[in-house]
Amino acid sequence: MKVKTLLKIITHMSLYGALMFAVAALTGCSGDTGPRGPQGPPGEAGETSEVTLQDLASLGLVYSGDVTPINPVLDLSKTVSYNSSTGALTVHFFLTDESGKGIDITKIPYELRFYVSELIPAAEGPADNPGPAWNRLIYENGTPAMAAMPGALTLINAATGEYNYVLAGTLAATDHVIRVTVTSRFRFRDNNNQYIVVANPVNAHYDFLLADPGTRLSSSGADMVTTSACESCHGARIGDVGHGGSYTQVTTCNNCHNVNYMAGRDPNADLAFMIHSIHSAKNFSVGDFSEVTYPQPINNCGKCHNGPDAGLAYSNPTRMNCGSCHSNVDFATGAGHAGGPQTTDANCTGCHSADAIKGYHNPPPTHTPEFDVSLNLTPPANGQFYQAGEAPLVTVTLTRHGTGAPVDPSVYTTPQDAKGAVGGGLNVASLYVYGPRSFSVPVLATGSTTDANPANPPTQAHGLFAGGTDPLVKTDATGFKYQLMAVPQGMTAGTYMVRVRIADYGYISDTNFQLESIAFTNIQIGTSTVQHKVSGDACIDCHGAGTAPFHDARHAVVFDTDQCLACHDHSGGHADYIGNRVHAVHGASLTGDLNNRDWSEVTFPRPANNCITCHTDTTTNTPVWTTPDMVACGGCHGAMPNADPAAIVAAQNENDQDEAAELAKARREVAAAQHMAQNGGSTDPTVAPTLSCMTCHGEGRVADLFKTHKLILFRPLPVDPNQ
Repeated sequence: MKVKTLLKIITHMSLYGALMFAVAALTGCSGDTGPRGPQGPPGEAGETSEVTLQDLASLGLVYSGDVTPINPVLDLSKTVSYNSSTGALTVHFFLTDESGKGIDITKIPYELRFYVSELIPAAEGPADNPGPAWNRLIYENGTPAMAAMPGALTLINAATGEYNYVLAGTLAATDHVIRVTVTSRFRFRDNNNQYIVVANPVNAHYDFLLADPGTRLSSSGADMVTTSACESCHGARIGDVGHGGSYTQVTTCNNCHNVNYMAGRDPNADLAFMIHSIHSAKNFSVGDFSEVTYPQPINNCGKCHNGPDAGLAYSNPTRMNCGSCHSNVDFATGAGHAGGPQTTDANCTGCHSADAIKGYHNPPPTHTPEFDVSLNLTPPANGQFYQAGEAPLVTVTLTRHGTGAPVDPSVYTTPQDAKGAVGGGLNVASLYVYGPRSFSVPVLATGSTTDANPANPPTQAHGLFAGGTDPLVKTDATGFKYQLMAVPQGMTAGTYMVRVRIADYGYISDTNFQLESIAFTNIQIGTSTVQHKVSGDACIDCHGAGTAPFHDARHAVVFDTDQCLACHDHSGGHADYIGNRVHAVHGASLTGDLNNRDWSEVTFPRPANNCITCHTDTTTNTPVWTTPDMVACGGCHGAMPNADPAAIVAAQNENDQDEAAELAKARREVAAAQHMAQNGGSTDPTVAPTLSCMTCHGEGRVADLFKTHKLILFRPLPVDPNQ
């Protein structure tokens, strides 16, 4: 383990001596909501205590308040061995720090947990088993530095962190797949009962057959979901959702959340039933999740079911699994079920084949774009970026979507047509030119910020129809064309965006429309260096690559911040600036949206202070902890200094059971907005921030944003060698 990490916690004593005193108080880990049964048949064990700040102080230890947690690596990929005569199982593993140095858990208080489960095929399980299903056989845990484990732990090499552990529990012979899972962690609690993380938790698993324990199986045969699918929304510690961050791999969950183990507790805590119910916003025995706002269409099963055995999600329908989402169906009475009453799962596949289930859970889009759009600009003279004086020509041409057939040239020169008509002219043909990424506004077009006579606010959308009043429109029978203005001297160098919208039939209502066709490209002005995106491409991790459902059906708006900036820019024009809107939405803010919208019902699927979720490029100036301003920060923390919290909550949350909590939140937001305003903050998105905030919130300052957002806790974990 990195000594420098522990030295931030422990002073006035030697590392070894201090730890030996500290471990006297460490007897496990509390805070988990999951079962803690002993080895063998499932059973409950009492919760155990954990080292606290007071414990450290009573032992003469001083906590500095600034812990940099390490990200250990647990390698379980080498081998396990099985003694068929005694039933003893030996687990061979390595535990190292980030630099590859071994962690000596005989001296440092790391808790270890060992789980052994077997995969019961559906044909061998209980009646109506939604299997194959895992059944936990052995559970053993402890802190070796404090006391002996139930089994025998042997340190083979302290330098490399190599260990053997012979479990106390034994295994009977079986030809089923066996899974060994190991978890490890070290943390304590501060005066506010918050965890101080010394080492981020780490999990690893190993699947094998008892007949050949030295060969690790590439798949158990029931791996429908990958950890990466969960992490794409929930982050690197998926156990943060309900277990205090202990569990980092979806393969760990099945050791407890399976129908066999949960049968004596709550069968609704079976992993499949529970996860389906939560994400489809159900109120059931495990908890009330009716306010969960899932960020994708709930019928997109492939979002989560992307593992090597994902096909099981479609080929094994059961009343329990299907009922977890389709709670309007009563299989006992037949209510809501076209097949009538069903008292067994045996008949499910007769009507619901795998192909049919996949089809109506991943339906093809009901609307497709009318056109495929080609967007081209005359290239820069140097082949890399446009310089002062260059005036690129934008050309937009269309082909019929699905056939690739060119459109009739008259489409380009025919005047704008009305909605609801196909043929003749188009209803929408608009161009947006804007940037740079760091402070985007309309540029290089009539009425834009670079026009000698800009509109107020600057014009965002520019019609491409011939015969209009915009002198820069050069459309002819060869395509829609727009002659951009010459790049002016002194124009901010950076990455800019060009986007077009095309529609013929157009939008009548959400049930009567043809989807718009779009095209988009980035261009460089004044430099070949591409500016980093504010959010990288993190939006699609949660939301997927499709169109945004929160816009009405007319817009083919995708989850790409570059394209969102066409409207949600700094111009103060058509829409709220994206830096304010996105923070307000994901922060579930009552008072943060500059357009006075209430987003308090949004449930963000990971800690809201984890800025790195969206601000994925921490090396550039775009992360909020290096460029704070009231417009962006106010999205989460409140942007209405003169608001009346009570009036807001009363107006927006009628009969809300959480009214008291939301009132307290609204008051905090208003107080934060007042603080920002009193210190020179502005809610005007057209004004570039002065960054006076950095006086207190800069690196190393009294309220360093990196520390106040606890971003050190969200560093990327090392690559798991077992995944």
